[in-house]
Amino acid sequence: MKYVNFVVGKREWVCLFFLLFSLSPAVAQSDPVLLTVNGVPVQRSEFVYSYHRNSGVGDAARISASDYLQQFVDYKLKLAAALDAGYELAVQPVGASVPQSYTAIPDKREAEAYYQRICATAGQQDMLRLSQIFLRVGTRASSAAADKVKQRIDSVYQALSAGTDFQTLAARLSDDVSAASGGDLGWIGPCQLLEEVERQAYALGKGEMSRPFQSPAGWHIVKVLDRQPATSETVHQWFLAPRQVISDKGQVTSDNVNTQEYSEGVLVWRITRAAVWDKGAPDENTLMRFFKKNKKRYGKKLKKRDFPAVRELVLADYMQHCEEEWVADLRRQYKVKVNKTVLRTIE
Repeated sequence: MKYVNFVVGKREWVCLFFLLFSLSPAVAQSDPVLLTVNGVPVQRSEFVYSYHRNSGVGDAARISASDYLQQFVDYKLKLAAALDAGYELAVQPVGASVPQSYTAIPDKREAEAYYQRICATAGQQDMLRLSQIFLRVGTRASSAAADKVKQRIDSVYQALSAGTDFQTLAARLSDDVSAASGGDLGWIGPCQLLEEVERQAYALGKGEMSRPFQSPAGWHIVKVLDRQPATSETVHQWFLAPRQVISDKGQVTSDNVNTQEYSEGVLVWRITRAAVWDKGAPDENTLMRFFKKNKKRYGKKLKKRDFPAVRELVLADYMQHCEEEWVADLRRQYKVKVNKTVLRTIE
């Protein structure tokens, strides 16, 4: 499976895998190499950019650069595996037609104007950095099929309540394209969501998760990753941040487009799906063996008969285990070298 002529939908264009723009030779001379992965150098500025965008820098709960480096290396290892597997580092060419269900802002002036309109629309309401798990119920679904989706979303909620990572389950289970970014919908303001979703989301505080609820489209669980006034610097910078851009005519434009950032992010997502998620769900015997081996995670008194109640949690943990084993294999396969002297300048 290669990344060729890949066309994506709405939220997938806002990819969670952020990378720095390619540096000019003059800047690169003063930008030391922080690490090499499979012989490919990564400069300090690229890592710092990713660190500040994805690790909670500025928050009380931020992680250290050393801890974030482990996640960053895993990302680069997956990219190396994708390229070795024959995936092509390619993007939609400028002028290519794309689905019009998502429209971004083609330059910073228009992005600033759009941000100001969002502020005016928001009024006294906050902006929400929202993540969701969505299970679709077809408009022609039978009562039995609809009931099955309801049972499944309840099982997902039980798994989340027991401690399963929200992003992991969203990436694996969500029926919308936000699955590509672990359910992350970005910053959302008033009147941008289905009424039912907005009502539930705005009732939550930062870090809180809803119970399953229904909309005309299906069943949702939403989590508020962050909540800030529309006028906050964090929200402002997000609207102006480099990201894949689509014109109002539904075409990729060349303004403010970090094509390498987008393309590499999609490759990492696709190789992860191919290596872990798309291999098919494990059979019940495999899940049962994993359940028995790790029963302490689910409660000491659980017996075999209690397995159905925690099955979704066991399945999510098992798939996470498979991904961790895959990454461990990549670490053995590819050589990683870190310049600790340069890393200390980031701490």
